[in-house]
Amino acid sequence: MRFAIIAAITLSVSSPAFGKAVKPVQPLSAEYIGKTMIVETKVTLSDVTRANFDKLEAKAAEKRAEAGLPVVAKDFALGERPKPDDYSTLPIVQMFPLMLEDVAKERGMTSGKAVRIAVEFDSLKTANAGAAILFGSNDQLAGLVTVTDAESGKIIGEYYVDVLNQRNGLLGLALRGSGVREKLAAEFSKRLVQTLSGSKKKIKGDS
Repeated sequence: MRFAIIAAITLSVSSPAFGKAVKPVQPLSAEYIGKTMIVETKVTLSDVTRANFDKLEAKAAEKRAEAGLPVVAKDFALGERPKPDDYSTLPIVQMFPLMLEDVAKERGMTSGKAVRIAVEFDSLKTANAGAAILFGSNDQLAGLVTVTDAESGKIIGEYYVDVLNQRNGLLGLALRGSGVREKLAAEFSKRLVQTLSGSKKKIKGDS
């Protein structure tokens, strides 16, 4: 049943007209909106998109090596908190929780009911240069977010977040620049935090 719901939502937002969207599967109740703080975030990658992630993860590892930073294993917790400038050298399962925590803190989500976030990314696409020039192409990061009450362990909300950015022509690709994975993760974090906080106020770096 859940797969059918997610599939329907995916189809409904997989076009430029519905980019940057958060679709509720099970929306938070009023007692939680704007009254929570994130105490843990876990990220998993679906098998269907793992190959796409691996390509960008390899680039992140190369960047980390070039910076002279120690190798980080995906399955191990980080020790000292990395600097934001080093987020781009980390695997997505470690980078995204840090980014989401930073955005939540900036939004003021530092007190209230403790919640845990589980994100399963099921789509990652980067714009194809040839297609962007001829027809337009997309950068996309999407996945299911499950919000759990940290005290009771009860699932209190589920959302499908789909960040979809249209890229048209050489200019569109040039303006996009580098760090596509990080930019998509940052935008995904902003849309999710806006939903959890109930505020549409712009966050630093938002367009």
